[in-house]
Order: sequence, then C-alpha cells, then structure tokens
Amino acid sequence: MKAACIILTIIIFVAIMAVCVMVKFATDITVEERKRDFLPGAGVYQVAKSIAVIALNENKSLPIAERYPYVAAIARNSSSSWAFSCFASVVLVKWVVTSAHCRRRDAAHRVLLLYDFTRNFSRSFPILYWRINEKFNINSTIPLYDIAVAKFNIDDYPYAIKPSTFDDRAVTECEASIWKTVSAMDKRVFLINDFDSFEMRIASPNRCYESYGIQVDESMICIDMSDYDDCFIHEFGPLFNGDKLVGVLAVKPRDCEVKYAIFTNVSYFATWILKLTHTAFHG
Repeated sequence: MKAACIILTIIIFVAIMAVCVMVKFATDITVEERKRDFLPGAGVYQVAKSIAVIALNENKSLPIAERYPYVAAIARNSSSSWAFSCFASVVLVKWVVTSAHCRRRDAAHRVLLLYDFTRNFSRSFPILYWRINEKFNINSTIPLYDIAVAKFNIDDYPYAIKPSTFDDRAVTECEASIWKTVSAMDKRVFLINDFDSFEMRIASPNRCYESYGIQVDESMICIDMSDYDDCFIHEFGPLFNGDKLVGVLAVKPRDCEVKYAIFTNVSYFATWILKLTHTAFHG
C-alpha cells in the first residue's frame, strides 16, 4: 500500500512538471510571435487566413480590387489570435488613414491590402507606429476627431502600391467601398473575398441628428444610404471620389433599418495628415 502511494505521488509530480513545461513552451511561442509584430523589418507574419473566409469565386472581385488598390483592412491581436478591426485607405505609399477608434493600446495591429487579399496573396504588414488626433476621446459618445494615421512596413513588398489622394476641398458626390464581411454566431466579423461599391448621397446633418442625436459639424459627413436595400450594420470601407479619399467611418448604423452613417471628413484634416506624416506634398 505504501509503495503504491509513492508510485502515485511520483506519477502526479511528473504530470504536473509536464504541464508546466508545455505551458512555458506555449507562452514562449506567443511572446516571440508578438515580438515580431513590434520589430521593424522582422518579416511578414500572415494573418489574413485567420480572419477571413475566402469566397469560391475568386475572380468576382478582382476588377473592382484593381479599381481600389489602396483599400486596406486593419487586423488586431490583443491575445493569441487575430481579428478584423476596421477599414482604412493607403495614402502617401507607406501610410494608412483610418478611424482613431480602430486602434487599441494593448494590441498589435497589421495592415491587409484589398488588392493582395483578393488575389489570395494572404499578405499582411506590421504597423510601425500610430498618430491619433490629439483631440480624439475614445470615451466620448460624440465621434469628434475620430481619425488616425499609421505607418506600416512595406520595405520588402515586391510591387509598387498605388495610394489614394486627398486634399482640403469638399466634394458633393462620393461612393462607399464595400469590402464585404460576414458575422459569426459569436458576433465576430470576418472578411470575405468579395467587394463592391455604392454611390452615396451626402445628406443634411439634421438627418444624422435625427438618427443618432449627434450634431454633425464640418469635420464630419452625414451619409444617406436609403437608396439601397443592403444592410450596413457591419464595418464598411472608406468613402472615395474617384481616387480621392473623402471619409472614414465614425458611426455605423445600429440596425438594418437605419440608413444613415457618419464619416470623419478627411478633407477637413488634410493639413493635419501632412503635418503628422512630415510630408510636404500628397497625391
């Protein structure tokens, strides 16, 4: 009986040691993977397949992806897995403009390009650093100054990236880029390999006030989507006028019945973008 107890104690001790070694090994892998995300030039860590469902018809979106080569998605990793965060647009070749609410302090972020994604290259690029508008308050219910720029590492990218343009002139017409998504049972949003665009009407600020109770000033744009039956409750891409970046999403509809959305007016922040990127020209 005493010998059996000793043997049982030894087995339990060995099992505990084995579990500790496995946990330590798994932790080391996670730490090393996260280190690579913060090291410039550390190589491309593929995240596209972990946040995307590739459509069977791969040729459907390629012509539109060629029309919007600068549309990008931001992926975020706050633990051990990557998740889709929001959309962005490439400007000035190595920068993206996106919403300030897209960034999380405790997470690593990477950029996925629509053009690569649609062609199933499954590439992603680490964000080296962010510049958040200094007046943005993530705890505020009013989406003022909800804009950010982020520089991403594309030094080893084999092709030239065509950026979108931007300037300080207002527009009267625009179209929304729709990199399509699906929602899982756990409410996670996944990208799919399909894309579309819709002409959008710029509405009176009063329309968005009626829908959200938010006073839309000149730093924001109220967009009317009532011409379409589609549901826009998921994140959708930036607004463009030709190749010019017009707006990034600040407030999306709460449900499919709401047909208005609020975008941050990129033209209002054109000088701020140039200052933060230390660039004297754009386009």
